[in-house]
Amino acid sequence: MSINKTDGQKEFELTITADSVKSTDERFTMDDLTLGYVYEPLDAYFKRADNTIINRSYRKNERHISNQTIARIAFQVFEKQIIALSDEDKKNFPVCKYTPNSEMIRGIYSSVEELQKSRNNNSNEYMVYHYDNDRQTFVIYCWGIFTTVIFVQECLKRFGAPGDKFVLKYRHKTEEEKYGGNCFTSMLIEAKNMILHGAPGTGKTYLAKEIAADIVSDGYFNNYKYLTPKQKKQIEFVQFHPNYDYSDFVEGLRPKVNKDGTMGFELRDGIFKSFAERAAKDISNKYIFIIDEINRGEISKIFGELFFSIDPGYRGTAGEISTQFANLHQDPDKKFYVPENLYIIGTMNDIDRSVDSFDFAMRRRFRFVELKADERRDMLNVLNDEKLADKAFRCMEALNREIADVEDLNESYQIGPAYFLKLDTLDFDKLWTDHLQPILREYVQGMYDEESIMNRFEKAYKEQAEGDINEAPEN
Repeated sequence: MSINKTDGQKEFELTITADSVKSTDERFTMDDLTLGYVYEPLDAYFKRADNTIINRSYRKNERHISNQTIARIAFQVFEKQIIALSDEDKKNFPVCKYTPNSEMIRGIYSSVEELQKSRNNNSNEYMVYHYDNDRQTFVIYCWGIFTTVIFVQECLKRFGAPGDKFVLKYRHKTEEEKYGGNCFTSMLIEAKNMILHGAPGTGKTYLAKEIAADIVSDGYFNNYKYLTPKQKKQIEFVQFHPNYDYSDFVEGLRPKVNKDGTMGFELRDGIFKSFAERAAKDISNKYIFIIDEINRGEISKIFGELFFSIDPGYRGTAGEISTQFANLHQDPDKKFYVPENLYIIGTMNDIDRSVDSFDFAMRRRFRFVELKADERRDMLNVLNDEKLADKAFRCMEALNREIADVEDLNESYQIGPAYFLKLDTLDFDKLWTDHLQPILREYVQGMYDEESIMNRFEKAYKEQAEGDINEAPEN
């Protein structure tokens, strides 16, 4: 496999045998397998003692290299032997031990629910391997690039022949990949203010939180739950609504009970002002403020004079202003500003209010990034079941083609993959009746051929939902 090396990046090779795990990267150590978060996998294969190489049998739409690939090859090569293990052996099969002081994570399970129950959480840190013509599955713990090294080595110890080995090629992530493996974080860092917009279910809020976690953790995590308490304080989240105003966001008078029992008012900072002042005291770290459904609020009333201060060209003291209640401050001459290390992400559904009609002053200060349903397939990886994800994607594609063919609808009305993440707990029929059908009926309500359109939607969806899922090569 030919690797394009950029920015002087070097390719490393990890070799796993029954007796040893060695890497050409001197920083690799079995004493800290958490370091995999900063590496990007390039290739993986199994090499027999006779130099026969076995690669992964990829399914349609499957990523051709991921953190799960080397474990999938192990299942592929030793499938029969793993099936033959007793229930007790499967339960105690070693999978991952991050550090010498951490517990050994064990178990080859038959379902996601069984694994989650054993770990006492509903985490999505797992991989699903299908076998027996998709009638059965193996599920193991899996997360970072080095997570399954111990599992793979144990397979070699139990089932391999002398001289057999697994090889994993990898490199350091680029700065862009380090921040979640996509370009959105670099867009935010460059623009300071960004609005993610698109059709419902395209993962705008989910992506905003991923970007925030990527940035405050310096690229080590894109999941909020893994952040330290201090890092979590570097992220703030608010959702706008029609009654949200300046006093909630910047500052305003709030009722209070005086010591003598009478009612009075006091000036209190709003959520954004408090957050900005916290960021200004910690200028060496980045702070992210997320505004969900930003277009549902009355923008000019909420931001007021902050339109000037949030402008990327007027961050810091260059954009300091007097707020509306400055005369009530202990120091009326004290100015407020938005620090350089504060980044703002907004989200909005295009069908709620057109981007074209959005407040022009806000448009000029934000970078608008559209998320399209067909470009967000990677969200389905959360299902950790390739066949289920493939089927969900086909349903989404078929449904969206029908939506695009309706004269009064467009891409803004298409259905994003976030809806299909509910397949983790629902079947395809329930997803249709409880989630997709209601929103689609809202779309076409009042159209002269409403029932005919709904029938077309349902047919397109169910042809894929009820179709044969085994289109691609078996694991």
